[in-house]
Parts: sequence; structure tokens; C-alpha cells
Amino acid sequence: MANCWRYAAGRKRGPIWRRCWRGPSAEAALRWPFRWGPVLRQASAGIAMTRTQSTVWITVAAVEEVPADRPLAVEAGGRQLVLVRSGGAVRAYDGRCPHQGTLLAEGEIRDGALVCRAHQWRFDLHSGSRRGPGGECLRSYPVRVEAGRILVAVSAMNGGPASQPSIAPADLPGPRGLPWIGNLHRIRRSAFHQTLEAGVAHWGPVYRFRFGRRPMVVVADAELANAVLKARPDAFRRSSQLERVSVMGVGTGGVFMAEGERWRRQRPVVVQSLDTGHLRQFFPTLLKVTDRLKRRWQAGTFPSGRDVQADLMRFTVDVTASLAFGQEINTLEERGEIIQEHLDKIFPTIQRRLLAPVPYWRWFRLSADRDLERSVRRIYTTIADFVAAGRGQLAARPELRERPENLLQSLLVAAQSDPRFGEREVADNVLTMLLAGEDTTANTLAWALYFLAGHPEVQERMAAEIATALPGSRFADFGQAHDLPYTDAVIQETMRLKPVAPLNIVEANRDLEIGGLRLRRGDPVAILTRAIALREPAFAEPGRFDPTRWLRADPDRRGFHPHSFMPFGSGPRLCPGRSLALLEMKAVLAMVAAAFRVEPAVDLARVRERLSFTMSPSGLRLHLHRRDAG
Repeated sequence: MANCWRYAAGRKRGPIWRRCWRGPSAEAALRWPFRWGPVLRQASAGIAMTRTQSTVWITVAAVEEVPADRPLAVEAGGRQLVLVRSGGAVRAYDGRCPHQGTLLAEGEIRDGALVCRAHQWRFDLHSGSRRGPGGECLRSYPVRVEAGRILVAVSAMNGGPASQPSIAPADLPGPRGLPWIGNLHRIRRSAFHQTLEAGVAHWGPVYRFRFGRRPMVVVADAELANAVLKARPDAFRRSSQLERVSVMGVGTGGVFMAEGERWRRQRPVVVQSLDTGHLRQFFPTLLKVTDRLKRRWQAGTFPSGRDVQADLMRFTVDVTASLAFGQEINTLEERGEIIQEHLDKIFPTIQRRLLAPVPYWRWFRLSADRDLERSVRRIYTTIADFVAAGRGQLAARPELRERPENLLQSLLVAAQSDPRFGEREVADNVLTMLLAGEDTTANTLAWALYFLAGHPEVQERMAAEIATALPGSRFADFGQAHDLPYTDAVIQETMRLKPVAPLNIVEANRDLEIGGLRLRRGDPVAILTRAIALREPAFAEPGRFDPTRWLRADPDRRGFHPHSFMPFGSGPRLCPGRSLALLEMKAVLAMVAAAFRVEPAVDLARVRERLSFTMSPSGLRLHLHRRDAG
């Protein structure tokens, strides 16, 4: 019998589980024999508990620490809570949004509601009930004030873990491996994500892939994936392999790679610098940079087509430098050396090292490694210039210490007040913003133009929407960004089919059980975000590009499973730059739809997905014809 496997749970753990797989088929992924998800209670702890409860009152903050205009994150009895003011009272709610587990303390207080920063779910400050469709409520906790201190009542859990059947990674179905290298010989190095996605049809939505000698759990199940992502940063962390393959420790001190206490310290600084208020102030500058991109594309045509991805990389670096660092750089129109020439070498090297069968760089360096080290030194020199300029701004305008205008100023203020915030952490967070701002948004926009080139009817509908919603086909104010539902649908559909992060690998921080899996500390788990979206039953013809599928659902777009679409991740480590990225995409696509007709300069069927830490279109070249030229 092909592809059979057997899990013996042991005499003390109950009966023997048997599951047989009779060969690969597309339907196999939809008939996974386990229901991954029933053991999600206490997911962050990894165990199901017997429920013997007693109520305890825990001091969480002083009354004066709770601001009137924003939420405050606290912890009580191991629970993450959020405190808000409602009238003259302080109220305590569960600290994570019931949608995808985003930290509500990163949200905003607006019009008497607590607004989640991820998808703008709004919860009434007084009752915790959701405003809008769905009717979900935040769990509330009793609050009392004693001697100026806020106490919250939580239920203390007593008793031991309840016995539940669970499976170790080694006992999952999966391809047979070779000694020492496991399944590494099966990998397509330029498209590793496709190797793992193909395995879903063969082995089901949860299977084993041996990455070397250690089995890695591959997950294409929405509930299990979200349970894992929501359990960060306590139960899971980013793959420690990223630190081992880093070049000269590049970026390891920034929020992307930070874990535990360091992550909790850095995350609020980054999030607050990218909130709605800062984006609203920055919007005119974003439009100015978008105009530069328009002029670049109007300047001339190329017989072989334009490398739009390279141009979009320049655009996103210009945007990031201006918003995050207060630096006016203009790589779109200036000649000479540009920082992208150095940034673009980092991700391919990391990807090559991640998939290398042996860590060769520990003993010798290839010419590409030596070249990258020179680029890294040049990048940090540029960052040092940014930091020096930021310090100059703070010295010239001391009031900025109370209300920083950008991320760099916030980082420098934090470093002055907290000795743990060292110079390298400041520099690495600057680098993290440059890399994330350049690669992810630029590649998503390139994929959107790829789809537009193949769907002229979508271009025309976008152009009609822009002409109706934006007088003169130009943005006049920040609020108009919310008046483009079809353009937004094009963005969502692009991210569903071509997410720049189709693969997210994490590893267990400790021995734990979650969703029917029994993991050891260090066990890797690969979340296949695109495969999860493509398996969503609410999406008819899931492989077809159809922006209107996002318009057919109700206004809250809950026509599909809320956990099946995660282009920016899920849980507490949701991408902090999500709102900025979406704003950039709308600005560029509105400009393109109004000013150009996009046509392919190559056979679009020959454009390939290339995974170099993020997924980009390889071989994409386009013609952009001016609409005003007839």
C-alpha cells in the first residue's frame, strides 16, 4: 500500500491510530483524517487543562499610567490584557483581537472605540462589543481601584494537564528521506515554497519534511497555523537558523529577529511610528514620491520592456527613508551609486545559506560572500549617516523628544532613556525597515502589475473607479484611500495568489503540545500561507485571478474563513508595516490605472516565482503606455 503510515500512541495513551494514504491526489489535501484544531485550548501553553478555578485579584498598573487616548498593555496571571478608559472608569479586556490575535494595545482609541490596527475591527470601550457585522465581544475582566492601583480579577487554573492524544513530527506522513540530508535533495532551491506546497496534495495539510536529520512539520491547515502564530513569541520564535546564516550579524538586533524581552521592548517603538497619525502626516510626501515614479515611467519606452520591479525597489526605498528616517533621498531620479545595489544582495545570500546542505561559510567564503560583506559595511555606513542626521534633528528641535516624527527619532529617544537599547539595535532596526520596506511592497506591486498586464478588463475597471472617486484622477487627501474598493480588491487578490511570504518557518521555544502535535524545543514548523488560502472552500476556482471575489462578500469580507488569508502574518507578530504597505500599493496602483495601460513585454507564462527570502517575479518586463498619448 503506497504511502502508508502508522502511529502507535502507546498503551497508556489510548488506542493505535492508523491512517493510510493511497497515492497522491488533489483531493487528498481536503480529506485530512485528523481535525487539526480541537486541542487548541491553552494553545500558548500547549496543553489542555482540567478546569478547577479560583478568582484572584492582581495589581497590573497605576491609575495614572492609563492614558485617555490610547490603550495600555498589561499582564495578569499569564494573560495578556488591555486597559482602556471609558468615561471616568478603567476597563480591562482580553489583549488580543478575536479575529487573528493581533495585540489590541497596538491599536487606537477612536470615537469611543478600541480599533484593532490589523483589520480595523472596532470594539466599544464601555462594553467590549464589536461595532459592525459579526457581533464578537472582547472578554472583559472585573476591575477595582485601591490606593491609586488598578487590580484585575482573573481565574487561576488549578489541576494538571488533561490527557490528549498527540503526534510527534517523526510520526507524521511525509516523503522518505536520505541519511544525513533527509529530503534536501527534493528542494527546488529557487522555489523552496513550491516544493513544500506540492507535498500538500501528496501528504495532506499537515505532514513531515526532513530538513537534514530533523523532521520539520509542514502546515497548510488554517486553524493549526493560526494557533502556532498566535502562540508567539512565548511558545514559538523565528527560526534560529536565520541567526546562524546571517552575514556579519546583519539585522539580528532589529525587531524582525528580536525575541522575548527584546522584542517586547522594540515592538511598541516601531508600531507607534507607523500608526495612522504618522501615515496621515506623511501622505503628501508619499504622493510626491509616487509622482517621481510616474515621471520615470513617462520618460521613455524600452523595446524589450521595463524592469518594473527594479523601479519599484527604488520607489519603496525612497518612501521608507522619508517616512521612517526623515531623509529625503531620490533614487528614482538621481544617478550614481544607490543603496539598493547593496541591499539587494542580502536576501539571496541568506536564502542560499538556509538551503545549503553544509554551513560552508564557517570555513571559507565564496566571492559572493566577500562581495556581500563589502556591501554590508557600506550599508551600515549609510545608516550611520541617517542616525547622525536624526540626532541633529533632535538637538535642533528638543520638542521632538516628546513627540517624535519618525521611527529613527523614536529609536534614538528610546536609546537615550533605556540603556538596553544600544547603538546596534538602533542601526539594525533602521536596516530592518529598509529591507522590509523595499522588498515586500515592491514585489507585491510587481506581481499586481503582472496580473494587470494579463487582464486588461481589470485595468479599465480600476481606471473607471479612479476617475469617479478621485477628482482629476489624483488623491486630494488621506481619507480618499478608503474610497477605492475595487483597487483594494486587486491588492487583496494579488496577495492571495502571489504573497511575498508564501512560507513562514518558526520553531518551538520549549517542549509543548498544540493542535494535536507534540513538539520538542527547536522543532521547526513551516506555515504555508498561500496553500492555506488556496484551500479555502469559500474561494471558488481558487487558482483564478478574480478581484470581484472580494466584493461579493459582506462589507467585513467574512465570506471566507477569517484565518485562511494571512499575507501579513497573524497574531502578536503581525507585520507592523501593514498599513504603510497597503497605502503605498494604493497610491501606486491608482497612479498606474489613471496614467498608463500595462502590457506584457514577455510571455507572462514564462515569468517564474523566485524565492530569495521573499517571493519575486523572475523575468517580468512590461510596457507602460501613456493614456494621454492615445
